[in-house]
Amino acid sequence: MNWVNMMPWYQWLIFAVVPPLILILYFLKLRRVPVEVPSTYLWSRTVEDLHVNSIWQRLRNNILLWLQLLTILLLALSCFNPGCEGTQLVGERFIFVVDRSASMSVTDLEGDTSRLEEAKRQLKIAIEQMKSNDAAMIISFHDSANVVQSYTTSKSTLKQKVDNISQSQHASDLEEAMKAASGLANPGRISDRQSGVDVQVADALAAKMLIFTDGAVKKIPRFQMGNLSAEYRPIGSLVAPPQNIGITALSINDQLADASEVQAFARLQNSGLEDQTVGLSLFVDGKLTDAKRVTIPGIDSTTTDFDLTDIATQMDTSLPIELRIDESDPYLQDNIAKTVLNPPRMVNVLVVSDDSDFLEYALTTSRLQKFAVTEFQKRSYLKTDDYKNRSLIGRYDLIIFDQCVPESMPSCSTVFWGSIPPEKWSVEKTIETTPLVDVNNAHPIMFDLRMGRVNILESAVLKGPLGNTTLLQSTEGPVMVIGPRGSFEDLVIGFPLSKLLESGDTEINSDWPKNLSFPFFVQNMVVTLGGVAQFGGARDYVPGELIRIRPRIPYQEIEVTTPDGVTEQLKVGSDQRFVFTNTERCGVYEVRGKDTDEVDHLFTVNLFDPIESDIAVREKLEIGLEEFEGTRGSETVRKNLWTWLLLLGLVVLTIEWYIYNQRVFI
Repeated sequence: MNWVNMMPWYQWLIFAVVPPLILILYFLKLRRVPVEVPSTYLWSRTVEDLHVNSIWQRLRNNILLWLQLLTILLLALSCFNPGCEGTQLVGERFIFVVDRSASMSVTDLEGDTSRLEEAKRQLKIAIEQMKSNDAAMIISFHDSANVVQSYTTSKSTLKQKVDNISQSQHASDLEEAMKAASGLANPGRISDRQSGVDVQVADALAAKMLIFTDGAVKKIPRFQMGNLSAEYRPIGSLVAPPQNIGITALSINDQLADASEVQAFARLQNSGLEDQTVGLSLFVDGKLTDAKRVTIPGIDSTTTDFDLTDIATQMDTSLPIELRIDESDPYLQDNIAKTVLNPPRMVNVLVVSDDSDFLEYALTTSRLQKFAVTEFQKRSYLKTDDYKNRSLIGRYDLIIFDQCVPESMPSCSTVFWGSIPPEKWSVEKTIETTPLVDVNNAHPIMFDLRMGRVNILESAVLKGPLGNTTLLQSTEGPVMVIGPRGSFEDLVIGFPLSKLLESGDTEINSDWPKNLSFPFFVQNMVVTLGGVAQFGGARDYVPGELIRIRPRIPYQEIEVTTPDGVTEQLKVGSDQRFVFTNTERCGVYEVRGKDTDEVDHLFTVNLFDPIESDIAVREKLEIGLEEFEGTRGSETVRKNLWTWLLLLGLVVLTIEWYIYNQRVFI
């Protein structure tokens, strides 16, 4: 016990005088007035006191005496303001931030406790260390943030909300949680239109933020703490960093690249320091198909492949593919990866042109005919009811308008060649000669295309809607732009390949069809905009991602079954697609028409994240330009004990009063 504040002399004097005075009172004996009574039998004790007619008496063992002395002792000790060292949260307002991303499921702690369970345990201890008038809120996060509990001073409410935090299979991103916390500590400003002066929208409330995470989060390059102060509580074993081998990629090769082979490619990552050799098992439709052992260097990754050609040539329905790591480790989620081996989906393409020789040449190659059915129509077809009905119900996956414009946009992606859509697009100007200066080879439509030898005579400089991407740039501006339209995309090419004159003759406007890049461009265009699904999924979905489903058969209602066996019914949207949001779990999802047993197709959700698979606990956490060292406990503070001594003294005094009034134990 630490006696910090010593009492002044007069308190010492009281402490030295009061107990002896109480003791003297028990030595004193009152003088009594003589009274005549008929008999002394009932007054024997009183008669005994009369035998010694003096002021003093022998001290008796009286419980009231000891209780009174104990009360005075406790009250006197409380005046010393005694205390001891302890841990306590220092502050008045706290924000508890808890990571519940996939890596928090790692069981590298004693008793196979997961990191999330340990984070919740430490958070409850922190809540108990709050002072009675402190306020706190709780934010949980993975790749998005959720305010679990707003500010409250109720410790029981806070601990109850902590118990409700559940493990997720998402990646980790701290930025959104930081913005939510900063919104309370650093309120923004608004401008008064009349005075032109900026005013604060709310009072700034300083808060201390405690972040419970293993540190496997994306960096936040630009963030100002302002009135926030942060403390990083690392969760996980720092003594012996766990070894982990994880699958960070699994895909089926593109059938367009080599029609003779179908392979599954996997990437494995080793987050440990030493080389590791693990066994891999490949299951197709639940049956073991292949197995091998692979060595992964320390702090590195490697790739491996499995041949699926024989299976692909014999399949007629979608098959689930599962790759497993045979050895167990603390992080199990990245030990299993799933994908789908789908049969090719034929894409319906409509070309509207009065002079389609060049396009017909590129769209009827043997390679494109394996996955695309192309229909050619004249411009007059746009006026027919047949076109209007088919375009509205989503009969086509892609429509190419060559120097023509429909009355309304169809329910599919489009390509406008030498013309622009009727909405949200405009022509800035027209240039006679069009020297090209830049090609966006990062976009899949322009992937690996060489446009240096392409000559273009007349072209329009384009301006697209918000969110557009320039694919081809001239000296005067963009001449090929792709822009979003809901769930569809519109590709606009500012120059026609040839011009149809009023005389009926054609005039060449570009020599691009003579270049090798032209058929590859058309192929990329159909694959990207038409949604070609070759062997394997067209893309990887991550947990929590919104998915727009387009079945092979044009159902009006579909059912989607999750890996947990939960079935959700969906209705078709205006774009002839179904929006599905319940992608929280990794695994295989089944899509079928309502009230049908036949599966239309499969898709998979995986978390292929190297950051989550690197399960080593980070010693530092970087937020903006600041670094926060991990700390394992609360600050050491002095805890005052005088209140407890005073309360105990009052309890003893209450007992003494009860005994005196009830005349017991005297």
